[in-house]
Amino acid sequence: MPRSFQETLLPHLPYAEGGELAPTDDLTALGLDSMGVVQLLADLEDRYGLEMPDERLTEETFATVGSLWATVAEFVTVETVTGE
Repeated sequence: MPRSFQETLLPHLPYAEGGELAPTDDLTALGLDSMGVVQLLADLEDRYGLEMPDERLTEETFATVGSLWATVAEFVTVETVTGE
């Protein structure tokens, strides 16, 4: 998972410590709530220029850092992530 994703995600996780996230980290345990999901989604859409389909906005998508990245990665290109 790219650093740009973690940099976008971290401000929405008040209980994340150390700035490093693992794919198995539980987003709810790190402080992501329903309002945070809405704000995070807007930030991810802005950062990566994507529009997440409604059917992908599920509890499973937002369960862990890895599940969220796996979903985002379906809609972005390498150039979008790396900025090249």
